[in-house]
Amino acid sequence: MIILSLGSNLPSKWGKRMETLSWAIEQLGAYRIDIIRQSAAYGSPPMTLNSKNSLNAHMATQQTIDDDDLPDLYYVNINLMVKTSKGPAQLLYCLKQIEQAAGRAPGKRWASRPLDIDIIDYKGVICGAGIEYNQRKHAGFLPLTLPHPGLCKRAFVLKPLWQIAPFWHHPQNGKTASQLINTLK
Repeated sequence: MIILSLGSNLPSKWGKRMETLSWAIEQLGAYRIDIIRQSAAYGSPPMTLNSKNSLNAHMATQQTIDDDDLPDLYYVNINLMVKTSKGPAQLLYCLKQIEQAAGRAPGKRWASRPLDIDIIDYKGVICGAGIEYNQRKHAGFLPLTLPHPGLCKRAFVLKPLWQIAPFWHHPQNGKTASQLINTLK
């Protein structure tokens, strides 16, 4: 199972946050990335170095969420379960192409952006820690850590993950999304 997390907290040339996410989801097909399941859209405050993401974040279905219902700079987040024949690095490259087309420019960590797409889990693969990560980065490759290192601490990823894959287990600690959500309370 491959899980992606998409987020937007700035408008793009494709429109408001929700419109940008809808555009990005459409683009996945052009890269031969097939959507199996899609979560509802969740709203959440932006993360900063000093913030703790709360489970009490605004939640609405994709069909009824309106950018005007969320404060400026709040994120709209959607998780997808997808299928592709691409390996993790090739998939990451495609996702970065979509982000760039939406107007995302390299910048500070946790900076506002029109589109952010993360690989949360890729078929249970574990990679990217320590020396391997640094060697890949210095060799000019996109560094990739799987599962996503922030996964266990982010309600805006765990809640939609639980919605689309309640049977999913973390590749390293074996916990379900529901169990991980309960550790955040």
